[in-house]
Amino acid sequence: MKRNLRNKSYIYTIVALLVLTSCGHSVDHSKHADTYTCPMHPTVVSDKPGTCPVCGMELVRKARPSEEVEITGDLSRLLKSPNESVVSSIKTIKGQYKALPINVTAYGVVTYDTRKIYAIPARVGGRLERIFLKYQFQPIIKGQKIAEIYSPELITAQRELIFLLENDSENKSLIESAARKIELLGLSTSQINELTRKREASNTVSVYSPYSGYLITGQPEPPTTQSAQNSSGGEMNDGMGSTSPSSMANSQSAPGDTRGSIIREGDYVRAGQTLFMLASSDALRIELNLPGSYSGIVREGNKIVLDMGNNVKDIATVDFIQPFFTEGQEFMKIRVYTNKTEDLHIGHLVNATISLDTIEGMWVPKEAVLDLGGQKVVFLKDGDVLRPKLVVVGNAADGLIEIKSGLASSDEIAANAQYLVDSESFIKPLK
Repeated sequence: MKRNLRNKSYIYTIVALLVLTSCGHSVDHSKHADTYTCPMHPTVVSDKPGTCPVCGMELVRKARPSEEVEITGDLSRLLKSPNESVVSSIKTIKGQYKALPINVTAYGVVTYDTRKIYAIPARVGGRLERIFLKYQFQPIIKGQKIAEIYSPELITAQRELIFLLENDSENKSLIESAARKIELLGLSTSQINELTRKREASNTVSVYSPYSGYLITGQPEPPTTQSAQNSSGGEMNDGMGSTSPSSMANSQSAPGDTRGSIIREGDYVRAGQTLFMLASSDALRIELNLPGSYSGIVREGNKIVLDMGNNVKDIATVDFIQPFFTEGQEFMKIRVYTNKTEDLHIGHLVNATISLDTIEGMWVPKEAVLDLGGQKVVFLKDGDVLRPKLVVVGNAADGLIEIKSGLASSDEIAANAQYLVDSESFIKPLK
């Protein structure tokens, strides 16, 4: 009996040892089991080799604890983002302090001189039967017919003159007074002589341009039908069918205002109302646009070389500088006058080169500065690496750009900052 108990105890002991041994091997096996993952999709993990169910790439084995790579100082610099540092063996330069003459390229357009804008008013109130000017900047020649107005007031005045010629031809003073009234209403001397000879009243009065130039918008909006009929019909404010000075001022736009629209056939007009605005074709000027950074550098009297195309060039001077601020951008509008206006027209594009005074400062090649839009960056040499640094730039001349702040004369920077971002950015096509 005792022997059986010893045998059973011995068997239990062996079984317990086997169980503990198998458990220990199981834990150790799970501890050193390999896992595989996808390089493109780290969330995909497997305990055996295979392919990624997402992209189909071969799964790679994760590094074991004994296979971890030691991160040294040199390797840590290589692993940093290029926004922090760049490891590259390229040419470096230093900024140079020197004085350079500045030539600025500007682009502009030929426009009319607002000092020579003419208004063509209506001499008589009525309805516009015909309009011969259709679009903005339409060229007009002096003496050209531009409109025809139907005016009951003018028809009445003509009939009065005809009545006097037929029934009281000896009354010279009254006939001259009637003819003078018609002349004030817009008929020319030749038209009055024709009326006297034929003795037939014209239903319309022709309006001729007294100037040569270009049509510009800026005339007032046409009045309502009722107000036009009152001014051209029976009610005459001052005996001649004209309106008061205050109403005339309210009905006319300021010279140079181009927000209006061209009047059309069928519109009613009042006596004294502006029909068209003309800009003299002999008075043109050039307006150039420059960034606001040149404020205080470009001055009145600076020499400008104008290139109007077709090998036509002229040397002029800055006449007027007007600052502008629109849509969040600041710039300058430079006004220039030229005598070579034979082949120019409104809207003609012009290239210009402005010669500025000599500017002393620190200059580096343009390629050394990386333009990030709102920021300018250079790559500063720091030991064996290049680190980006913000700088403030100024003028540019002859392939160089001025560094106003952010860089010392002893600092070494990459000669080509573009190469550190995009190696193809500085490659130029062969000519």
